[in-house]
Amino acid sequence: MPLEPNAMLIDELMPDFDATIVEHIVVDAPPETVYEATRTMDFLQIHSPMMDAAMFIRGVPLKVAQTLGNKPAPPPPPAMRLGDMFDDTAEPEVLEGWLALAEVEGRELVFGAIGKVWQSDIDWKTVPRDEFQAFDEPDFAKIVVNFSVRHYGLTRTLLSYEARTRGTDAEARKKFLRYWWIVDRFVSYVMRAAVKTAKELAEAQRPGIPAM
Repeated sequence: MPLEPNAMLIDELMPDFDATIVEHIVVDAPPETVYEATRTMDFLQIHSPMMDAAMFIRGVPLKVAQTLGNKPAPPPPPAMRLGDMFDDTAEPEVLEGWLALAEVEGRELVFGAIGKVWQSDIDWKTVPRDEFQAFDEPDFAKIVVNFSVRHYGLTRTLLSYEARTRGTDAEARKKFLRYWWIVDRFVSYVMRAAVKTAKELAEAQRPGIPAM
């Protein structure tokens, strides 16, 4: 999808939103290396003390339900790479409602989901890609997330990670913002851990630098 030099896909897909978080990091590697490292990064292997805590807290309601016998324990998930989503090679159960939306190769990729994220067991809504932007069924939150790279000087790259969310109606907006007030700091920690991991992977792959 062609774009003007300063245009972004995420602005086309969700120009208006109720909440957003953006994380940036400067990477000592060229944009093409950073983009590929981000695209192939396994999100299930991103760890930091705060991220692990955030994932644990988010999963507590489901763990309680499993303990009480209301839900079976899910099998260990396989790898979750952004590239798998965009190349249509990820297993459906791994995506959990997430959908690849658009990509400008080497510059920006955008993915999204629709769901009642404030519920302990999220009710995901699966829609075709070409219906995502127009979806307006009441009582849902729409999430659009992107990774983008930009030149930062002559040899470095600015890697950005943004997540935007919008409720489909007033009631959904109220439910989401109440939920967001609780989880926004944890989402920020998760995003920060992700860009840090992408930075480490990209810098290990710089030309002339042996991979770790």
